[in-house]
Amino acid sequence: MRDMNAQFDKLEHLQDLCRRLFDEEPGTITQCQKLLCTKFINIWDIVECKDKYFDSFKDFRNYTKNGPQHNMDADFEAQLASIGQVANQKDRIKGYQDLLASILQSTAAANEATTSLRLEQFVTAATEESVGLVVSRQALTDFTSAVDAATSLSADNKKRVYKHALEKVHGRVVSAIRTHLATIYEDEEDWAEAAQVLMGIPLDSGHRIIANEYKVGVYIRIVRLLLEDDEAISAEAYLNRASVLMRDTKDISLQLTFKLSQAKISDFKNKFLEASSRYHEISYIQDVEYDERMIILSAAVVCAVLAPAGPQRSRMLATLYKDDRSQRLPHFSILEKMYLDRVLRSNEVSEFATTLKQHQLALLPDNTTVLDRAVIEHNLLSASKIYNNISFEELGALLGVTPEQAEARASKMMGEGRMSGSIDQIERLIFFDRTHGAQLRLGVGAKGAVGSSAAGAAGGSGSGAGGNGGAALGAVDEDEDQDMNGHEAPMLSTLWDASIQDLCGHVEELVGIIGAKYPDYVATKIAL
Repeated sequence: MRDMNAQFDKLEHLQDLCRRLFDEEPGTITQCQKLLCTKFINIWDIVECKDKYFDSFKDFRNYTKNGPQHNMDADFEAQLASIGQVANQKDRIKGYQDLLASILQSTAAANEATTSLRLEQFVTAATEESVGLVVSRQALTDFTSAVDAATSLSADNKKRVYKHALEKVHGRVVSAIRTHLATIYEDEEDWAEAAQVLMGIPLDSGHRIIANEYKVGVYIRIVRLLLEDDEAISAEAYLNRASVLMRDTKDISLQLTFKLSQAKISDFKNKFLEASSRYHEISYIQDVEYDERMIILSAAVVCAVLAPAGPQRSRMLATLYKDDRSQRLPHFSILEKMYLDRVLRSNEVSEFATTLKQHQLALLPDNTTVLDRAVIEHNLLSASKIYNNISFEELGALLGVTPEQAEARASKMMGEGRMSGSIDQIERLIFFDRTHGAQLRLGVGAKGAVGSSAAGAAGGSGSGAGGNGGAALGAVDEDEDQDMNGHEAPMLSTLWDASIQDLCGHVEELVGIIGAKYPDYVATKIAL
């Protein structure tokens, strides 16, 4: 009875294999299982109780052994076997090429699953050790190119065939297959999988010489894919590998992609000043399309806005503001306000935040975003150019934070040398050093009148925006204007220089506005 049950189990397994092989799923059975199935069919006549599983054993046996699918497989296997027995290498290569062409040409007559199965059989046969390395490499190269160019095969079937090939080749023609497979994943926007496939290319193999330019191309492509997947840390590792070899490449496209990747990685790492400078440099390269250059310039502006406030950011903002192309950017209004040291309002900040990328909205350890930090520091720096001193409470109200947070932020900026001043914690006042980078504007006295500690409240002959320049100096006390010998202190000349510089900036701005509205008039005057 036990032997009979064992026979029944074998018959059930045979039934499943035969149906999958010859009818329902021809691509889901291995070559070993196929041989096992054939063996069972050959000895079927002596198996008892076969009619228990098949209503008509004879018809099923004839179908499996003599059906059209079986005959086609037998013919194909015979062709592969005959090619493998050809002694001349050139004739063998030609035989594989002709067979490969016939497989892809017959795709219209056969279903894709059958074609994929034959391509897998082709790869298996071509990678046998008896075939020889030269013939095998050429056959695999032809196979890779043919499958990539085949429009009759779907992306899923191409992936299946390429994966089977990677399992069989063991290092031979891996680069080409992985490149084509990565392209399929990239077209499907599966960035991580495409990058993983390219990482498997053996670029540091000691068995063959690989051109540095090819290595750079693979590394840069991996970097680009990883950045698309927001994997900046992994991307930087491959960018460092590429940087060592960049001096050997003459490809302009690779050089541009390398520079752009550097800027993006700096952006991802919150090194916004560095990223802004790199973006701005790339935006001048004429090999890049105009629309792309404007997008890159816009990225430079965004990074400059997000950078920590200080002298370096002020220089970057000035560079971008004086770039004529910036006026056509959607972020020009916030760039202008930052360059002119104007306080940013919450509605302007909220509107700007909607244009930021996900990593630019990440939370910092103090539960604020990069944008929040940049705006608070900018408004604090703007206040330092308006006020002589200000209380913690007034500064907190101006910045939209608590008095304690305002004090902490001011202390941090002073400690890092990005703002000059001192803090009186007993009186709860912050004193700003007007001699350190102060750029008082004409008419600042009117602005200073906003708060009780405003610089303009100290006096001055000018009033409001229509002051004659004395308002700018009215923030300076008389006893501070002279030294012990009655001579003018150096601070006074510094303030005059700042005022003159500011006036020239306003004149330049007005000339630009007039030029935009009356270009012919300006051109005539310039010619004179």
